[in-house]
Amino acid sequence: MTVDFSRMRVLVVDDQMLVRSLVTQVLRVMGFLQENISQAVDGTFAKRTLEAKPIDIVLCDVQMEPMNGLDVLKDLRCGRTNNPPNLPFVFLSGHPEKSNIVIAAQLHTDGFIIKPPKPADMEKTLRQALGRQRPEIDPFSYYKIATGTMYDLHTFGVLIQQASQSLDEDGVKAPLAVVRPGSVLARDLFNHTGQLLLQRGSAITKTQLQVLRQFPERFGVAEIAICAEPAVTPDTPSA
Repeated sequence: MTVDFSRMRVLVVDDQMLVRSLVTQVLRVMGFLQENISQAVDGTFAKRTLEAKPIDIVLCDVQMEPMNGLDVLKDLRCGRTNNPPNLPFVFLSGHPEKSNIVIAAQLHTDGFIIKPPKPADMEKTLRQALGRQRPEIDPFSYYKIATGTMYDLHTFGVLIQQASQSLDEDGVKAPLAVVRPGSVLARDLFNHTGQLLLQRGSAITKTQLQVLRQFPERFGVAEIAICAEPAVTPDTPSA
């Protein structure tokens, strides 16, 4: 498959301005247009960018605080941004640790580029990532993959537990077709085989709702028990 870099929108995420500048220069030489190159100084800003604009591929550093590259990828794969959960995602790393490589593979990364990036290696990796057929991503299957960060523990553990403990009702059963993004689950959500999809207290996202509606034979979810007053947390996109 031929890849036209001039039509691709890329997000470069790194907390070092020099690295972002070097990567941007290489991208320009490869044919990416300047107006299609977005930059983010950390994981939090990267997530905001992924919620605000469409992106075709992400180049992201691993080691950042407080939200690192693995956290960004997990949020993306879980459908917690407004971009497709199977978006091509490549890591930038000086010395990728084995543990990070294992977690990245579980989150279906598209590869690693060693810093400082060599133009030939970078072009090869990006062509492979953009040229391969994208897998169908199940945004419910990544929640239990722990990145080992405080952000991950807080977002996918503490916040959900606190929300669950604050609920004092079984909720209202609503047909899947009318459930709104950001609705908080009043009960654990299971698929038709009994597999847990989302915990009580979780806020369901737009992407997750789309997947449930698009693949009824896979999930078998016809209705969801939600709190009477849907709430949207700062960590969950509302659209």
